[in-house]
Amino acid sequence: MHALLRSALCALPLTLVMNSAVVAFERGASFTILPGTTMGLPYAYTGTPGVYFYSLGNYGTGSIAHDVQPNIGKGPGSVNIDVADEIPAFVWTTPYKIFGATYAVLLAQPIAAVSGYGPVPGAGYVRSQGGGFRNTFMSPITLSWDLGNGFHIGSGFNMAVPDARTTGINGLDSAGQPYWTLEPNIGISYLHDGFDLSATMLYDIYTRNTYSNVLDGQAMMIDFTATKKFQHIEIGPVGYLAFQTTRDSGGNPLGFLTSNGAVNSCEPEPGGIFNSCVRAAKAGVGGKLGYDFGRGEIAVLATQSVYHHGQGATDGWRIWTQLSFKLYDDKLSPPLAAPFVDSLLK
Repeated sequence: MHALLRSALCALPLTLVMNSAVVAFERGASFTILPGTTMGLPYAYTGTPGVYFYSLGNYGTGSIAHDVQPNIGKGPGSVNIDVADEIPAFVWTTPYKIFGATYAVLLAQPIAAVSGYGPVPGAGYVRSQGGGFRNTFMSPITLSWDLGNGFHIGSGFNMAVPDARTTGINGLDSAGQPYWTLEPNIGISYLHDGFDLSATMLYDIYTRNTYSNVLDGQAMMIDFTATKKFQHIEIGPVGYLAFQTTRDSGGNPLGFLTSNGAVNSCEPEPGGIFNSCVRAAKAGVGGKLGYDFGRGEIAVLATQSVYHHGQGATDGWRIWTQLSFKLYDDKLSPPLAAPFVDSLLK
């Protein structure tokens, strides 16, 4: 399994709602990968040499209170935001060794869909939809060391390439992000007697937004897994923690903001107005139920947010799906003959 897999999920802006919401990142931006994406996946173990296919999906909901900014309008209630994400990915675990570690690479193309709906004071019932291909995600190098006695350590470097569609005043009104994400990472896994005790740490470094000139603050994400297999069934708790380690900075010149609206700046205007880019943080807990069919695994995870700060929207529940199987190695015969279906029928 590979915790390299990344959701490129980043909540797309809801035009009438998010433009003024208190956010840690600039409007329309968030963590490049969805915190929790590597839950249930032992990052440090890249598997035996071969080609693997992964399909990771998730669906969940959040809300934005009407009074998160005076521009939205005071009053009770909130607007809902539903987000769905799908990540097809291929991983090649090579037969090669670097510094005694197995060498693997990954390529993924995330897709996201966002739906916002609910009453907004002064605007009536608002409904907005968006989505599309996210920035391509890849890992040119991932190393996995087998320490023996069930212990594995993994480390690598991931990146999100700014190749998806970008529109809007700060380039974040569609599915793409007009900046690179560089992501060193490290993980540890204990895999023995059916136990999967894993922790994955990813550290995001963003380049400057070419539309808005904002530099998002760096962020750390840690995902946890503590599951046990009983024959083919895997079950146990999972969780995630994510937070910005530095503050956002920069923005377009004041003249641009005056003519287009102060939506890009993470620096205060005169008098300290609209300095809303506080550091983001979020955490959630849940559980995993999976089935191991030999050549792969299918699993469902569910999480509930327990902490959320600095992004305007309040997290709620989220359902995650994970399907993985080995497409090819020299010992599989036939290598591409519907391994998931065949394994279930045996």
